[in-house]
Amino acid sequence: MITEKFRRQLRKEAKLWQTEELISDRFYQQLSERYQFDALEETASARFITILISLGGILLGLGIITFVSANWQQWSREVKTLLLLTLFILVNTCGFYLWRQSNNLPNTTSKKQRLGHGLLIFGALILGANIALMAQMFHIGGSPFGLYIVWGLGVLVMAYSLQLESLGIMAILLIGLGYFMGLSTVFDSVEFSWLQAIIKYMALMAVLLLIPLAYWCSSKIIFFLATSILLIALEISLWQIVYLSNNGVWGAIALILPLALLWGYDDTILPKIDSLFFQPLARSLAIWYLSIGFLCLSFRGIWSYVLTQDLSDGDTSLQFSWLTLIEVLIFIGFSIWEWFNLARTNRTNSHRWQLDSVSSVILGFIVVTTILCFWHLSINEIPEIATFIINIEMFLLAAGLIRIGLMRGIRGGFWGGLVLLTLQILCRTFEYNTGLLLKSFVFILCGVGVIAAGLWFERHLLSKN
Repeated sequence: MITEKFRRQLRKEAKLWQTEELISDRFYQQLSERYQFDALEETASARFITILISLGGILLGLGIITFVSANWQQWSREVKTLLLLTLFILVNTCGFYLWRQSNNLPNTTSKKQRLGHGLLIFGALILGANIALMAQMFHIGGSPFGLYIVWGLGVLVMAYSLQLESLGIMAILLIGLGYFMGLSTVFDSVEFSWLQAIIKYMALMAVLLLIPLAYWCSSKIIFFLATSILLIALEISLWQIVYLSNNGVWGAIALILPLALLWGYDDTILPKIDSLFFQPLARSLAIWYLSIGFLCLSFRGIWSYVLTQDLSDGDTSLQFSWLTLIEVLIFIGFSIWEWFNLARTNRTNSHRWQLDSVSSVILGFIVVTTILCFWHLSINEIPEIATFIINIEMFLLAAGLIRIGLMRGIRGGFWGGLVLLTLQILCRTFEYNTGLLLKSFVFILCGVGVIAAGLWFERHLLSKN
């Protein structure tokens, strides 16, 4: 993105180069035409005019709001509806017109386009106010989470229509807020409604509506937010089945399915997708999930008091739903398909099935953790053995991240592994009854180790580059 500050600095330097005869007058003229040096002063004047117009617009808006507030109760419902719809259409029309204005300078955004973008976001905010006021005027009852979900769906339509990342982010945040506010309805045996269906099957909704938006807008932020909502909704559905069935198999699946989905994700298995847009992000999220999961499961108390064989504890308030089971089975099937596709990506020999070394290690973590959870929840509780094995896996994960960071020169991998290893040592020190002298020694050792390893890695990275 070429900014005005860059153009001013370039004009200053170009004049200096022309004076020192480092560039010819013709080359300076080409730079001037390409970066529009002559339009810089006009831009400054236009900025001042924009500030004056914005100030006047704010005062005008405050006056209109005050006038509407003074007469709102006296106006009829039809006048209020007409006023709200007119404001919504006017703001979005002006925003779309300014946002679609062409820009002479490539790779830049003009003031009109930024103003239009801002008006479109303002129009999305007006949409929420219109929904709330319309519901109040026509005496349509409902819960707050329903307002946020309907508002988010409306903004989602705008995001798809305009292909704007900002509107997509706003839509997902609104839907996510409504989802978390309405989670309690999942556990209530109340009358069925379409809003409760969205809440209950949010994971499928994320796959059908939110993930495609990330590709449509080419936005990693939207993919991250959509994936986060999907995994949270899927985990809630899984743990409902776990508590209802009280089966260790479902408990193990609930722990490892998000990891399997994230690491096996491949953009090219989707139709009309030829490159890996979001696979690196999905695998980074998988490493984060695995690290946090190992960190939590490395405590003996989790296996002794949380993950027990009697998970339901006699709770019968939840009701079994075949649709929830079908939803979970769809994701399990998709995960298996992902890993089969991951294993047969060998282009030289299509009949040979083989995983790369990192995927093989991740698969090993999945298999070992699944067997461990199943044995602990279904056959015999083994908190000591489970804690020991999880700590070994956590150490191997940290060592693997450090090794990958060193081999490929990836700072994130090296520092992630180092932090994970340090957290493991500190957690074990505080989990068990150790003296203050030992704790102080561990703190000093970890601090010196992190500083020494970090300095050595940065020096190694500079020499490698």
